[in-house]
Amino acid sequence: MVGYLYRLQSGRERRLPGWIWNWLPLRAEPVTVHGLHLLGVGLPPGGSIRGLDRGAKVLQKKGCARVLAAPELRCIGLTDILRARGLSLVDPLPLCRAKAPELALALVEKLPLRRRCVALRGENAGDAWAAAAALCPQVGNLLLDFERGEEGLARRLREVYGAAALHLDQGPKPQASVEFSPRDKEVGKTLRLWGKPGLAGVEITAGGVDDLPLLALLWETGRLSLENITVQWDE
Repeated sequence: MVGYLYRLQSGRERRLPGWIWNWLPLRAEPVTVHGLHLLGVGLPPGGSIRGLDRGAKVLQKKGCARVLAAPELRCIGLTDILRARGLSLVDPLPLCRAKAPELALALVEKLPLRRRCVALRGENAGDAWAAAAALCPQVGNLLLDFERGEEGLARRLREVYGAAALHLDQGPKPQASVEFSPRDKEVGKTLRLWGKPGLAGVEITAGGVDDLPLLALLWETGRLSLENITVQWDE
């Protein structure tokens, strides 16, 4: 079950002094967010660490395992607060990785195909096969930089596409790179697809929604297909 933490914005609750909320119970109620049926807990305006913890506690007791938090509640300490209650935030990383080829192409799409150079990087080349297969016919040079499995990925690309994927140091300087795990330095415009995703200014949107965790949940539950989720970058 997925819970939803959000900020109350209007009505009687907004006029109550902040200290009163320390004594009033928080309620979990069914809410609908872009067609998703979630169990929501509304938090008082103003907010506090204690309020977030109280909301997390309510969702924990109701059996929630993951939480979609409204953007205004995503403070630095929210992940730790939820973890202490055995909860986790909805993770947008799987969606970002599924869109990795489109994200990378958005950074080089204005260049002629032959001049496009993209690097795929990380610890395990197995993480990059889907992205490599999609990018290979659409870039002039595909460079690899992996600690494990790089030779196998290069061989597979050569067998399937007849393309020579070079090691990062053997090819031209890439305009963009995709990191599947932390690297010691960035190369070109870098898409960070590990931990908290960093998309180098590229946006993922669908139907006017650009909030990554919400889009990830809509995709995960089948309410959006990958084809209906678009990638755009305004240089």
